[in-house]
Amino acid sequence: MPTWLRHCCALTTLAAACGAALGVQLVDEPRSLGWSAAEVAGAASLQQTLAQADAAGALGCERHCGRLARVFDRLLEPAREQTPQAAQLPWALTVVRLPDVAAYSLPDGQVVISESLIDDRDLSDEALAFVLAHEMAHSILEHERQLLTVGRLLLPRQVDRSVHDMYVEFAHNFGLLKTLEPVLHQGEFEADELGLLLAALAGYAPRRQIEFMQNEVADDDQRRAVSATHPPPLERLERLQSLLPLAVRLHEHSGRSR
Repeated sequence: MPTWLRHCCALTTLAAACGAALGVQLVDEPRSLGWSAAEVAGAASLQQTLAQADAAGALGCERHCGRLARVFDRLLEPAREQTPQAAQLPWALTVVRLPDVAAYSLPDGQVVISESLIDDRDLSDEALAFVLAHEMAHSILEHERQLLTVGRLLLPRQVDRSVHDMYVEFAHNFGLLKTLEPVLHQGEFEADELGLLLAALAGYAPRRQIEFMQNEVADDDQRRAVSATHPPPLERLERLQSLLPLAVRLHEHSGRSR
């Protein structure tokens, strides 16, 4: 069992004893990472996404504005309780309507989601909460900074590299990207698990949340890229199912439910 999950189990027991008003911290803040969240966010693709959406007349929400605002606002409280860094992030939700964008996040708390994802997957509020909480978990756990830090350690030390330089390496150095595949997969597992628990704390039923991943499994064509950034949906679902007892307990003691 991961250290953060053992920590969570102990705090969940305490929360049950003390009442739902007690906030639950599920993770510890990552340490010794290269570059700052601002440096990484500045080199990321948000501006490109915004420019693409603006040019296509697809910037902002149209059909799910109220739902998105409501779900994101409910997730903010448990998200901010996780680490000192998470409490200070300028969390913000950006909505586009692009079919080639699903959802992603930046280390500075920027979360991007496309209404096309909501429509294509016919997301319930619980499934939407899971998707948003998954992306917020990436920011809380600083997965992008972790990936960049590990990647730099695998390259010659005598060469100074910027965040942009690292993304160039990822784009053109297949050996490096393949070596980092387990790191990428672990980040997705962690974001799934923390996302499930965050959304449970926000009052979203865990079994309804993982319907999103059940549908991903049903739609999986079993084809795998030579280098995959995400683990197979079935593996992700099985790990989420193993966390259901804990997630249900957090949901019951959250004091909130839909």
